[in-house]
Amino acid sequence: MTKPSEQQAPVRHADFTYADPGSLTSEQSEILDKAALVVIRARREAADMVRGAKLEGFDDDFFGSKCRKCNTCDEFWGEGAVCKRSSCRHSASQHAT
Repeated sequence: MTKPSEQQAPVRHADFTYADPGSLTSEQSEILDKAALVVIRARREAADMVRGAKLEGFDDDFFGSKCRKCNTCDEFWGEGAVCKRSSCRHSASQHAT
């Protein structure tokens, strides 16, 4: 079994094969963002569990949700449809990679 300190976070790809947001209907886009928020919340809960167990070798970005659009925002802020960081403001679905 690999020690937590030897584990690596999954590799993130900025240009994965995702649907072009411009080709989605407003209903599809809304559903995609709602589903993305479910993923983001689950990651937050997982990070809280790991932090609470005081496991070593895991940083806060291990379960992170970095923005695929701007690549400067390391974590989705807020509970709404868009990231609350003023430097980002991209949709939840852009963060749920």
